[in-house]
Amino acid sequence: MFKLINKITERLELRSIESILTLFIGSCLLVLSGVTGFMLWYSSASILVVSTVLVLLICPFSLLCWYVRRALLNPYYRFSAVLEAVRHEDYSLRANPKFNQGAVKLLADEITSMSADLQSRKSQYDQQAVLVLRLIEQLATPIVVLNKEHKLHHANEAFSNWRKQPWQTLRHTSADDLGFTLSANKWQLSDESLIAKWQLRHSQFTMQEQSYQLLVLTNIEQVVYHTEQIAWQKMTRVLSHEINNSLSPIKSLAQTLQDMLKGNDGFAKLDPALQVIVERSDGLMQFVNRYANLSKQFDVHIEQCEIAPLLQSVSNLFDYPIEIKCDALYVLADKVLLEQVLVNLVKNAIEASKSQQLIELNAYEQGKQIVIEVKDSGSGIQNTDNLFVPFYTTKAQGKGIGLNLCRNMIEQQGAKLTLSNREDGMGAIAQCWFNI
Repeated sequence: MFKLINKITERLELRSIESILTLFIGSCLLVLSGVTGFMLWYSSASILVVSTVLVLLICPFSLLCWYVRRALLNPYYRFSAVLEAVRHEDYSLRANPKFNQGAVKLLADEITSMSADLQSRKSQYDQQAVLVLRLIEQLATPIVVLNKEHKLHHANEAFSNWRKQPWQTLRHTSADDLGFTLSANKWQLSDESLIAKWQLRHSQFTMQEQSYQLLVLTNIEQVVYHTEQIAWQKMTRVLSHEINNSLSPIKSLAQTLQDMLKGNDGFAKLDPALQVIVERSDGLMQFVNRYANLSKQFDVHIEQCEIAPLLQSVSNLFDYPIEIKCDALYVLADKVLLEQVLVNLVKNAIEASKSQQLIELNAYEQGKQIVIEVKDSGSGIQNTDNLFVPFYTTKAQGKGIGLNLCRNMIEQQGAKLTLSNREDGMGAIAQCWFNI
């Protein structure tokens, strides 16, 4: 008997609560009908009386059972709807059962508490995500956020400047089209010319249950430049010491021989040769010592300078067609050093241009920087790798220190000097970048 009851109980537990209630209500109706019919039959009532009594009892009881069934099941349907909404991150629904106490009320309170807790956590996660994106936007180095399909999800203004177009117009662009390639789980720049100037670091993070790739570009050009400068200084220091130690006695001996041979007509032909030795010794020592000026510290006085008068004063120094376009009012710089740099850059532009080719002298704002640039229409830069190499020059009478000296002057003002070929035509463009 108990085994039979256990089997029935186990089968009932495998059913849904709706099935259990239906089975229970049906059983009650059968028992009620059977007991009522038996009692009426036992009392010798007529069939009409039995039928009437059964209808009068069963109909109200059935309605009562239906109401009870609905009252018991409706809270669970409500709970299901609330949980479904929570799963879709909709926390506006609330489980408000008609029962003010008991297990259903306890369950409703727990679901409401869980929904409020999840809503609070989601709000915190959203705030953190917004904070991260805002922090990325404020950084000065180009940063890219790629989604799980490796398409652009977010970037900052520095990346827009790096790409020379707003990153919003590139949203959902693939990483390959942006110039990034993934090889052996490592992101790399596809343009080899950028690899020498930019270091690419990457990491993966999760935001709002989505996986993202964070790519950070670091400009290592300055690091490489300073490393090269230190190497050049060390090499020049050694060469200067060795060459000066060798040239000084040679020059001294040549001058001594000149003094000894003065008035001796037999050795008159040697005097020009000795003079050449003296002059070339002086020239070579000056050539080696000149590099010391490239790394010297200038007395820098940063102030707010009006750009338009500065550009006009530089233009007035040259009898050459120069077009000035100034869209920026002020720049924080050392006026004397900046003017000297612009004079050197304009002089180089004139030498690179053909007769009376127009030179442009422009100033404008780009992002959070002021750009002052010199454009020429010459043949452009042939060897960009050696632009700032000391003593390297393509001019017949050049010394190879002009651009390096200009770069040193600009950098000591907290700015940056770049040179490149023009993208809108023939010629080169020199740009001085100052922070606002």
